[in-house]
Amino acid sequence: MKVFLTFILLILFFISAVNKSTAHVDTSHTFFCGTDMIARRIHYLPHEVNSDFDTLLSSILKTKIRFHPIGERIASVGKVLLDKPYIEKSLEVTTDESITVCNFMGFDCVTFFETSWAFATLLEVSGRSTGSPEFSYSIALENYQRILTNHRYRDGIRNGFQSRLHYTSDYFYDNAKRGNLQEMTKAIGGSDAKLEKKKINFMTTHPNLYKQLANDPAMVAKMDSIEKMIGARGGFYYIPKEDVEDNEKGIHTGDLIGITTSVPGIDCSHTGIAIKQDGRIHFMHASSAMHKVIISPMPLADYLKGNAKQTGIMIYRPIEAK
Repeated sequence: MKVFLTFILLILFFISAVNKSTAHVDTSHTFFCGTDMIARRIHYLPHEVNSDFDTLLSSILKTKIRFHPIGERIASVGKVLLDKPYIEKSLEVTTDESITVCNFMGFDCVTFFETSWAFATLLEVSGRSTGSPEFSYSIALENYQRILTNHRYRDGIRNGFQSRLHYTSDYFYDNAKRGNLQEMTKAIGGSDAKLEKKKINFMTTHPNLYKQLANDPAMVAKMDSIEKMIGARGGFYYIPKEDVEDNEKGIHTGDLIGITTSVPGIDCSHTGIAIKQDGRIHFMHASSAMHKVIISPMPLADYLKGNAKQTGIMIYRPIEAK
């Protein structure tokens, strides 16, 4: 009997392991859904594919922030995501750029702020799209996909790996150009804001670090053109970390923060959301060190001092969707 039970337990363990290590792309909604460093299996039934989205949306709606200002909504959504696991390169679970990768159960630093921002936008536009003050569940997932695609891709159009906004300064610039964000670094920093003219070329000088570039010279050439376009703008502004505390009174809860770096070829090494606590600006982000979404226990200005390669911050403020 004991041998039989042991055999059954081994079979169950094997099935569980297989389920955790397989994945399925749901082409009906052009989403890829995952829950951990290894994506979990997603079945074909729509209600199963959408379950993570529905669960998260339900939690967000319970906060009753739908009609709050956009910055407050972003921070509130971010709080709902606290303690969700950190997933390195969470968009690289597939190389298929014909789909909008979406993971509601774990985040890297970019997908954390863009998920918070996309849900915050969704809360406002879902009612407007139907002409009703009631939240429209029936088209929520469709609207979310449209919003996320609009934020993540150049000109809001998904057209291959090169159309994704890989560099933070480019991500912010493109969304500001289209009226999704307002550049606040110079306005807040004033004379403290500095112009950084470093060359942005990390991706093309390290193609081996990217599955989409490693064996595709043509894609490397496309990314080289993107990097040259970024460089032609003449650089980007940032507030040096030693001046952040003196200027943090201008930073609002819900502002998007890019942490600039001294690493050659890269503009920002980390991103997150500003949140005011006890009169100081703190940093809400998906932390690789803590392996989860957190709010920094120390103010942002002090957080920056803990990393010698972090040089300062750029600040962009989300604008209500038109």
